[in-house]
Amino acid sequence: MTSLKDIAKRAKLSINTVSRAIRGSGYVSAESREKVMRIAVELGYRPNRAARSLRSRKNFEVAVISFLGADNSSGDQLMMEKFVGIKRRLAASGYEMNLHFLDINSEFESANLKLLDDIAGQSPAGIIIIGDGELCKSIYRLMESKQTPVVLISYDVIPEMDCVYIDRLQGVRDAVYYLAEKGRNKIAFAGFHGICCNRIRGYRKAVKELGLQEIIFSENSYSGGGLGRIFDLGVAMSGDIAGAKSRPDAVIAYSDYLAAGLIAGFREYGVRIPEAMAVIGFDNRELAAFTSPGLTTIAQPNFKAGELAAEMLLDKIIKPDERVNAVGVPMNLKIRNST
Repeated sequence: MTSLKDIAKRAKLSINTVSRAIRGSGYVSAESREKVMRIAVELGYRPNRAARSLRSRKNFEVAVISFLGADNSSGDQLMMEKFVGIKRRLAASGYEMNLHFLDINSEFESANLKLLDDIAGQSPAGIIIIGDGELCKSIYRLMESKQTPVVLISYDVIPEMDCVYIDRLQGVRDAVYYLAEKGRNKIAFAGFHGICCNRIRGYRKAVKELGLQEIIFSENSYSGGGLGRIFDLGVAMSGDIAGAKSRPDAVIAYSDYLAAGLIAGFREYGVRIPEAMAVIGFDNRELAAFTSPGLTTIAQPNFKAGELAAEMLLDKIIKPDERVNAVGVPMNLKIRNST
């Protein structure tokens, strides 16, 4: 069994420093903390939570609340990456993750309330909520009123709430600049009204800064139907883009599945990629590596977001009165042959 001494030897740090980093208590430099956590995961270190709980009379379990919708999206690749990031960071400090799902459909309201009562009754060390809708905010305020440390993984900054968010605006803005540097000057955005606000904001910010024309192709709404439905909408949307009077020479899509549909549709219309049309997706799903050509995409750092949310919560557990506010996680481009 791996001990603190084993971690200290590998990290070339004192046992006291390693202990402080693992407990999340006392001063440890950011560099040393990151090194200790990485080595603890590599060596499979598992503190004895039961013994710690008996000694300190504290709970070492963290409730993670996610949401199920019509598409059961909480079970997909991107969400799982967040769960793994949370799990690994908590485990390195001797905390256990308890995962709970609430269903956003109205008929499950009473079941949701019961589950929240059960979670609160267990007096968890803290809570991480994935999402930022009104229900998420209500749960945040409820748990905060019970003096339970709570953190959101949200889509944007939420005033007066501690949250980690993936900076989608920055990601799309960087993608527009990348395309402009590649010589593209008619860059479009393809998406849906109402569900990609930060992405469109990033697009609009970039084209305005570069003095380019704003070109947006958008469905009125996305009413669900799963990832296959998004692919089909991309195929349909490709006709509008290919047949536009002033056809774009590049398009940034709302998601990888929409981008894959666009690529399939452009092939039918004889639009060569990337020669006549560069295409960028969003998410960096496994699908992106298997389109033809391979899809350049804006990668979501979901594992990092989960890890940072856990780190933020551990800090709040130690210092519950400190306000952290928002921490943005930058996105990056994964370059493939579609650009």
